[in-house]
Amino acid sequence: MRQIFLISFLAILVFLQINGEKIPVNEGAYGDGVFYRDVGRFFLDDIEESGYNLVQLTRILPFALLNLSFSTFHIVKDNEGLQNGMIIWQVIYLALALYWYFRIAKKLRLKTAISTIGFILMFFNYAWLKSVWYHPFSPDLFAFALGMGQVNYFLRYEKFKLGMVSILGAFVSPLLLLSGLLMLFLPGEKLPEYETERPKSLIPALLSLFVPLFIAGIGWGVWGWGEQTWTAQLSHAIALLAIPFLFVYGAKQNPIRWNLAWSQLKKRTKTDRLSKGIMGLAGIVLILVMLSGKNESLGLIRFLQEMGTGNFRFPLDFILVNTVHWGLPALLTLVFLHRFYQEMGKLGWAVVIILIVGLVFSVFFKITALAPWIPLWLVVLTKSFRRYRWGKKDLLMLSGISLITSLAWLPQNTEELLAFLERNDSSLLNSWALQKWALHIPEYTALWAYLLVFLLSAMLGYFFYLRRKRYMRQMHG
Repeated sequence: MRQIFLISFLAILVFLQINGEKIPVNEGAYGDGVFYRDVGRFFLDDIEESGYNLVQLTRILPFALLNLSFSTFHIVKDNEGLQNGMIIWQVIYLALALYWYFRIAKKLRLKTAISTIGFILMFFNYAWLKSVWYHPFSPDLFAFALGMGQVNYFLRYEKFKLGMVSILGAFVSPLLLLSGLLMLFLPGEKLPEYETERPKSLIPALLSLFVPLFIAGIGWGVWGWGEQTWTAQLSHAIALLAIPFLFVYGAKQNPIRWNLAWSQLKKRTKTDRLSKGIMGLAGIVLILVMLSGKNESLGLIRFLQEMGTGNFRFPLDFILVNTVHWGLPALLTLVFLHRFYQEMGKLGWAVVIILIVGLVFSVFFKITALAPWIPLWLVVLTKSFRRYRWGKKDLLMLSGISLITSLAWLPQNTEELLAFLERNDSSLLNSWALQKWALHIPEYTALWAYLLVFLLSAMLGYFFYLRRKRYMRQMHG
């Protein structure tokens, strides 16, 4: 009964968004969305004549399906029709994600309250309540659904199905191929934990020193921070100084014995299985390279420069961007980090590597690029709540906060936004009318908007910290 209610409530929210506003430029397409819409219109012609480069090929499947469905039923491929068709496909991808989520909840034998929390964290956010319907020409929801499928088949180690989803995912997001191979070929034994008090280590201190210096070298050497104003450079420096606090906090919460875990990995990893994984990855990459074209436009220097767009403008801004787009999971992970470590370690080295790499990617890549790994992260986070007691009032509170912080209810289309998208007039960036949209794009976020989000996130984090202590008292009482 609870599942039916949750799905019905989500369907109502999605229906309202589908009939709501769309991005007010290029007849509903912006940025990469213009290219993706052209794929939906010309895929069969372009794939035979000129093809697509390697990066485009690893995201092309959702729009190839759009093109094939229109061609099969002889539907006119005008802009409005393609937008409506893409929305229909996005609904299908959402339904697929829902199906796999409830399969995961069944396999993990989650109680109704914990399953509801997982549902709220998965789907009550800006990404799935607003963004994908506001700008439907995006591969993110399909990548998210396939990531959910990977987790579902990984939990019972259904190798064939996991492999098929991973190969299919290679044409939606390259992260799906990487995570699929790690799940297939790395050992799944639980990582050892400290049974007594954890000894102190110099590694967090070394990382706290090395990582900011490394990023500073890239920032001023490759990303062009030195060409910016002195206030912008000072802001970058302060952002780097905030990084050590995360390392120290993460180290204090860590219960895993990494030295024994590393020995376990070397001992349990079978050479023949690892060789098969490497050969499989090389083979699939080779096939993708052979299918692709126009790769002369790709380059390492350009890739490194694009990585720095909007990064480290403000202290801990990557956490806030994550919160604005994906909702509460980032804050809850920090609050329940000790339990998160434990549940992550129980799932083995594949999950550990995926989440560590995902953390690094969240700093340097667009937040939407992590869509295929969000299900794994949130399944681990949901498992972290199983030792706590959640009442109906807590679930209502969590869902209400998630819906409010998703900002799906906030209209974005304004004359200022249209003017900015058409003329790229940076003088409009400080206005609230534009920041309602720019909050979700790090390079356009204003300082006052960052401070507002930082203050609200800090308040929510402290609120959940206090609630965590209450849940613990209930469990021990």
